[in-house]
Amino acid sequence: MISHPIQRQLLTTLYDTFARWAETSAFVCRKGCATCCTRSVTMTSLEGNEILSFLTEENRLAEIAEPAFQPGANRQARCTTNTFVAAHLRDEPVEEPENWDLRPCPFLKEDSCTIYPVRPFGCRLFASLDPCSVSGVAEMPPGYLAGATALLQCIEHLDNGGRWGTMVEVLAGMNNQKSGSYGEATAPIPGFLIAPDEHALVEPLLRQLFSSKVDNKTFEQWLHAARP
Repeated sequence: MISHPIQRQLLTTLYDTFARWAETSAFVCRKGCATCCTRSVTMTSLEGNEILSFLTEENRLAEIAEPAFQPGANRQARCTTNTFVAAHLRDEPVEEPENWDLRPCPFLKEDSCTIYPVRPFGCRLFASLDPCSVSGVAEMPPGYLAGATALLQCIEHLDNGGRWGTMVEVLAGMNNQKSGSYGEATAPIPGFLIAPDEHALVEPLLRQLFSSKVDNKTFEQWLHAARP
């Protein structure tokens, strides 16, 4: 079991590595762009711990008990990133949510994120080469989504024994201290969904991340240590 301080360092390393990889793309996203900031963002309890710690430090923890943070039963995600990938690798059908909750994220105020320093990776990966407020669709460069998905898988893998779900669902469950009664159990990495023509685009990201050192071990070694 990886200690929480090491998990936090690994999470920061992953965020920083992804940010350096993504900054080479000419994304148009700027402060005030909030089309993607909805209640359907998913995350792990590992990322939830960071948000709850931030809210506690800011004396804002009471926000989680507000009605806006209570998830609707018919809008809960039921297939984690790694179970989704595992099903595709087995060529099995994947159960998708009947609908996503596209209402604005409760942390969004005047089109700006109020937990920006600790926003989960599901928020950090949102990006577009064209203004999606006009088309309603994000335009991403080749390989970008495959790379981001691989890192989502790594975060879920590191949160061994944790929970996965929408941000609203996970935070509400963690705040109520109802372990195991919200979201889905996290799953280990079953493999990656990277198309052959995207390997050369994604490989530099994974190579840089996996070779990064945290407490005298590489990120890849920590992934092996987290495997159940």
